Amino acid sequence: MALRIVQPNLGSTPVCTMVVGLGAKNLRGFIFLWTQIGSFVRETRRADGCRGVCPGISSLRKLILVSYWRDRQALQAFVRSPVHVAWMRFIAQHPDSLDLFNETYGQPVALNTINARGGFTAAAEQEESK
Repeated sequence: MALRIVQPNLGSTPVCTMVVGLGAKNLRGFIFLWTQIGSFVRETRRADGCRGVCPGISSLRKLILVSYWRDRQALQAFVRSPVHVAWMRFIAQHPDSLDLFNETYGQPVALNTINARGGFTAAAEQEESK
């Protein structure tokens, strides 16, 4: 199999990226994390404006979710959605149970994918095809 490097032309796509890290601090957080992550990923994928979600396991107690959005307005609408509000409510009610960080990024300066389209490349190409 030949190595395929894809360097898409990003043009002026407004796609943005959000990175969320979640860490269980105790048994309650661990149970919540592992019983809810599937629905959270599904609901994120279904959200209007979501162009992709890449969940990852950092350890048994830590997960990372990277999501790609049509634009910042779509991301902000998701943040106000019931599934996201429920997660934030749990964290607010049980601050000793979960750690959370999130970071939002705009369009990257450079982008490469090797052997398969994915991540921001797939999100940008999906947006351009509309």
